[in-house]
Amino acid sequence: MESPPISVPHRLLRRGDLPSSRAPFEEIVTFAYTFDGYEQLGLERCGALANEVVTRFMQDRHLPHDLDALRACLFFEARRWIVLEREPDVRARLYVDALLERIGECVEDLAEEARPLPLA
Repeated sequence: MESPPISVPHRLLRRGDLPSSRAPFEEIVTFAYTFDGYEQLGLERCGALANEVVTRFMQDRHLPHDLDALRACLFFEARRWIVLEREPDVRARLYVDALLERIGECVEDLAEEARPLPLA
């Protein structure tokens, strides 16, 4: 039996922790499970948010800039495809890849904000 994934707070994430767009889906699921969207937002709120975000993305490629929302959406997509017992189709994989890219951007922004200012 597999042990549950370890939760990773946003502040500890680095761009290199994220799977690449060419990573096998299992690797993406492992990363997605480092943030439990159900625990953080609740089952209904997580599902509603994830469905709103994917619908908007399919319309105009817009994604939020909020790490909680992005990681909850990735978590939900991982759960969605596990429940369906198959790999994501091409459109869904493009969405998952876009989530990972935006998460990476937000992680870099967070690291930049946390960097101390030079003294001189």
